Amino acid sequence: MSRLEPSKEQKVLLALYRLWNDGRKKVRYEDIVVRVFRDYPGDFHLKGYPEFPDTGDAVHKPLYDYRKRGMVSASNKMFSLTSHGVAEAQRLQTVEKGKPAQTEVRHRLERDAQIEVDRVKQLEGFKLFLAGKHDEIIDSDLFEYLGVSVRTTKNDFIGRLETMKSAIAAVAGSGLKDPVLGATCQFHDFLVNRFAGEIALKTGKQASVGRGE
Repeated sequence: MSRLEPSKEQKVLLALYRLWNDGRKKVRYEDIVVRVFRDYPGDFHLKGYPEFPDTGDAVHKPLYDYRKRGMVSASNKMFSLTSHGVAEAQRLQTVEKGKPAQTEVRHRLERDAQIEVDRVKQLEGFKLFLAGKHDEIIDSDLFEYLGVSVRTTKNDFIGRLETMKSAIAAVAGSGLKDPVLGATCQFHDFLVNRFAGEIALKTGKQASVGRGE
């Protein structure tokens, strides 16, 4: 299989992953700029000056787009990968090297989805859901499910929502017959429907409650 060329956005994620893989769990914006320029100089040089890196939107925008997708965390221009981001970068790196991406049902969860599912299983709200005590589930259970608080920023809230949608989509498509796993999908649907108003308020838009939308 021939090598596949990642998009410019994907190259930014790959550059961050390589820095992360070197043991740097929080990475300065400037270091990402330098690394992506080193790895892909033809795509990330300053216009008219091919010997200098582009420090603008070519790197900045993809990072914040990935943040909204739950793959990157950001604070004061320091960036780190979430488990969802690590899984996506590893997939991209495999494809870039010319190996086929895994597309068939594997009957097991990827590590990032498994981490989220294991966390959900321990939540009090999930235990209430399994016990059929749906009326006792309140908005704080939504926040615990997403791993956020009332002080979480809009973009980080959106990122965590997207991460959980991705994890639940992975569960639904895994082919696994574990009834507890099935219940996590039902719990997700229950929460995003019951608290659609709260989600819309935090995201600033009408909530997309589907698992893979």
